[in-house]
Amino acid sequence: MSDENTFLLKAGKLALGFCESVLLGIAGGSICGAAILSLNVLLGRSGTTGERFGGWNWAVAVLGLWYGGFFGAFVTPLAYVLLVRKIGFQRALCPAVAGTLIGGFAGAVIGPAPLAVVTGIVGFYIGVCWATFKRSTAKT
Repeated sequence: MSDENTFLLKAGKLALGFCESVLLGIAGGSICGAAILSLNVLLGRSGTTGERFGGWNWAVAVLGLWYGGFFGAFVTPLAYVLLVRKIGFQRALCPAVAGTLIGGFAGAVIGPAPLAVVTGIVGFYIGVCWATFKRSTAKT
């Protein structure tokens, strides 16, 4: 196999993984976003969503789906390029979701919805970094 074919194969795999990460980011981010915003509303820290303490309804979940999907579409491909392609989606999925939920829930308890978004994203990256580190230490 020539060097050009090897380069094209690697570039194609990277592009395909990038597209997969966008779709996984939208799906996973939507689910996590709905859960985190729902907790924000149930705690009475919804920020500008207009809901009061305990005033949850389906519109809150839909808004969380949109927010989470939007941020997931940008955050996950970046994580894929930097970390996930080294370990694969299967190994990164559970730590990423757990990190997002733990970070988002912690942000929901500490303050209003915008803080929960930031801490959810930070938790996502901590989960992915942890999975990558765990995998790299297991190989040695």
